[in-house]
Amino acid sequence: MKKVIALFATSVLLSVSSTGFAEGNPESGKALHKEANCLSCHTANPYSTAKTPNFERLVKAVDFCNTNLNTGWFEDEVLDVAVYLNQKYYKYPR
Repeated sequence: MKKVIALFATSVLLSVSSTGFAEGNPESGKALHKEANCLSCHTANPYSTAKTPNFERLVKAVDFCNTNLNTGWFEDEVLDVAVYLNQKYYKYPR
């Protein structure tokens, strides 16, 4: 059931972000990223484009970590973190 909810939330988030209605807040994302101590897992090669070749996959990857590490982020917070990571590391067009 958790996976179904996560997939639904991700699909809603992606549909909103791809239409431009949700912009995301990189400053909020930076704070959430620090608070969750994301770099404790992403140390050697912090963020690689191998598994996240575009912004949509980046959002899915952030949501995957959110679900599996039980950070408790809402969809807008997942987007905030993805926007922050994109701004700092990935530079994907949106």
